[in-house]
Amino acid sequence: MTTRREFIGQAGAITIGAGLTSSALASGIFTNKPKSLNILMLGGTGFAGPKMVQRAIDNGHNVTLFNRGKSGPEMFPDLEHIQGDRYTDLSGLEKLVADGRHFDAVIDTFTYVPKTVTDTMDILLKNMGQYVVISTTSVYANRTNIGMNENGLLATVDDATADGITSHRQVGANYGAMKVRVEQAAEKRFPGKVCIIRPGLIVGDRDTTGRFTYWSVRASEGGTMIGPGSGEDFVQVIDVRDLGDFTIHCIEQRHMGAYNGISPAGQWTSRDMVESAARVAKKKLNVDTKIEWISEAFLEANGVAAWQHMPAWVPNSAEGYEGQGQISTAKSIKAGLKTRSLEEMHLAALNYYNTRSPEILAQHGEEQHAKWAQRTRGGLDATREQEVLELWNNHED
Repeated sequence: MTTRREFIGQAGAITIGAGLTSSALASGIFTNKPKSLNILMLGGTGFAGPKMVQRAIDNGHNVTLFNRGKSGPEMFPDLEHIQGDRYTDLSGLEKLVADGRHFDAVIDTFTYVPKTVTDTMDILLKNMGQYVVISTTSVYANRTNIGMNENGLLATVDDATADGITSHRQVGANYGAMKVRVEQAAEKRFPGKVCIIRPGLIVGDRDTTGRFTYWSVRASEGGTMIGPGSGEDFVQVIDVRDLGDFTIHCIEQRHMGAYNGISPAGQWTSRDMVESAARVAKKKLNVDTKIEWISEAFLEANGVAAWQHMPAWVPNSAEGYEGQGQISTAKSIKAGLKTRSLEEMHLAALNYYNTRSPEILAQHGEEQHAKWAQRTRGGLDATREQEVLELWNNHED
């Protein structure tokens, strides 16, 4: 059995928490929208931010963006862009306050260390009505409890270590514990007026992490692919569009407190995730893909690690992960969270990969394209996958 410590060692620093729409409800579109709100988006042109911004625009709200202007500067040309840096230059925010600007809500996706968040809050405090912290389900100390809700045991880090972490580049294995400190610092600054959204693995359009896209892309390549373990281990993910919809909904409804933002507990297994990728490949590209389910023990013995080589999958048999994929979202669902199908997520991921890939090649050349493609596809190398499949087919029980 793989212990939790051994699993983390194998997989490296782990963050466990990115056309087929059946209905308006499934797409996460909320009705009964309130009056137009003024929203300040800290970021907004990376991965998660654009879907929040677009949902806010679609719902008739006024959005101002504050960011460095380096990622997607061409996005949202009709919006007000304030340039600055969360570490070194908050003068743009200071000017907004000096000009008497008021924001009904501020959305913060750059929440890695408390000081970055509280420095921003201290400037905006008297000129905002709500602060939305995009956190993570990695704040929980473990995955041992099935059905764990927002009151689950939180990760900790000692003061000396935390004080030495001053940027997002330094959080490493303390990612979850530092997010806890961010949540606590934000609530202390603005008690009762902070909404904390804890997404798990965010997937879909513009995801370049390879943590879910692997299955979408690998299935589209055809042939025989590895399905990890028994196929009965639970997985939880959230489409970036659903996270964006829920974030704006929480602002519109003035929800405060913590909410787990991820698919319902126990809704999907690893089999669901992999087989839905194959179905999308068949429907979208008419590609046939066979899935060979290989035992957890055999994969481990042959150097194929959960999460690292088999993205989004952690066996529930691993010590400390008995409750993996079973975090409760009951509170969030009651508050208005809606999540779409795995097929829709795979379709979005595959469309992004296939659309963006030629653009990267044309803009940056073959070398940079190869790096981008490898990172965005993620998962097990194709050559190694075939080697493991051959070993599996020739092994003796």
